[in-house]
Amino acid sequence: MIDPQRGAELPSGSPQRTMTETSGLLFFDAGRCSVMKKSTFKKLQIASLAAGLALFVYLVYQTGISTLAQYMGMMGWGAGVILALSAVRNCARAGSWYFSIEPEHRRLGFWTILNVMLAGEAIKYLTATGPFLSEPAKAAIVRRQVPLLYGVSSVVVENLVYYLSVLMLMLAGMPALAWLPQVHDGLKTAGYIVAAVIILSLAGGGLAMRRRWYVLSSLLERLGRRAANRRERFEAIASRTRSLEENVYSFYERRRGVFYFILALNLSAHLINVVEVYVLLALMRLPASIQAGFVIEAVTKIINMAFFFVPARAGVYESGNALVLGALGMGAGAGVALAIIRKLRAFVWAGYGLVVIAFITMRDKGAGRGHADATSGEESAAE
Repeated sequence: MIDPQRGAELPSGSPQRTMTETSGLLFFDAGRCSVMKKSTFKKLQIASLAAGLALFVYLVYQTGISTLAQYMGMMGWGAGVILALSAVRNCARAGSWYFSIEPEHRRLGFWTILNVMLAGEAIKYLTATGPFLSEPAKAAIVRRQVPLLYGVSSVVVENLVYYLSVLMLMLAGMPALAWLPQVHDGLKTAGYIVAAVIILSLAGGGLAMRRRWYVLSSLLERLGRRAANRRERFEAIASRTRSLEENVYSFYERRRGVFYFILALNLSAHLINVVEVYVLLALMRLPASIQAGFVIEAVTKIINMAFFFVPARAGVYESGNALVLGALGMGAGAGVALAIIRKLRAFVWAGYGLVVIAFITMRDKGAGRGHADATSGEESAAE
C-alpha cells in the first residue's frame, strides 16, 4: 500500500497501513452496500421528500401566507443578527473538528476545515443520507492533508462528542419544559420520559467508554458467524473496525483536555442556537425567554435526529415547532413561521456548502487533467 502523503510503500503491519486499510475497507463496503440497494434508497428518498413537502404545504396553508409574511416582515435588521450568530456557531463546530484531528497529522488550516465542514453539512441537510454520507465525505475531502484513517477517526470522535453535547442539551431542556406553567401535564410527562432515556444513554455510553466495549466490531463478528458464506469478509471488517474503535477510545485517555475543550465548543454552539431562538421570539413579538429557547432547541435536536432521512426536514421540522409553540401558548402558526425562518438561515449556509463542493470538484478535475498531461509528457520524452 502506498502512503498518500509521501508516495512510499507502507510497511506491512504498520499502524498507518492497518488504519488506512481499515478506513478504506469501511468506505468500500459502505459504497458497495449503497450500490446494491440504490433503488430501495431512491424510493425511500423520494417518498420521504414527497411526504415532507406535502406536510409542509399543508402547514403553510393552515397557517396562512399572510401570517407567515407578517412574521417574516418583523425580522428587519434581526436577519443580520441571526446570520452572525449562525456564523459564530459554524466556527465553533469547525473548531471542534479541527482539534479532533491529531496535531501531527493536521496539515490544513482552520479556514479549510470550516469550508469542508459546511460542505458536509450541506450534504447532510439536503439529502436523505444524513450523516452516513456527509461525515465520511468530510474525511475523504481532506485525505490529501490528513491520512484517511486519522481523518475518519477525527470525524468519529467529533461526532461522538457532538451527540454527547446534544444529549446534555436535551437533558437540560426537559426541566425547562416542566417549569413552564403553560405546558400541559401530558407534555411534561413525555419530557420526564425523554430525560430518563437520556440519563440511561449517558450512563451506558460512559460505561462503554470506561470498559472499552467494542460494540460495532463484536456485532460484525457475530454476523460473520451467522453468515458462513461471507465469514471472512465480516471478520476482516470486524478486525479493522476494532482498530478504529480502539483509536477512538484512546483519544479520551491521550487527549483528555482536548476532549473537554471540544465538548465545550459543541455546548457553546448549542447555546448560540438557544440565543438565536430567543432573539427570533423577541423579533416576532412573542414571549421570549431562555427557558422557551432551551425547550424549542431541544425539540429541534430530537427532530433532526429522528428524521435525518427527510431532506431539509421538510414538513416535520415545521410540525414539531408548531406543536411546541402551540403547547407554550404562542400559537401553532408562530411555530411554523419560526421553523421557516430558521430553515431559510440553514439554506444560506447549505448554499455556501454547495459552492464549496463545486469548487472542490473543479479543483480535483483540474488536478487530474494536470497529472494526466504530465504523465503523457513524460512518456513522450521517454520515446
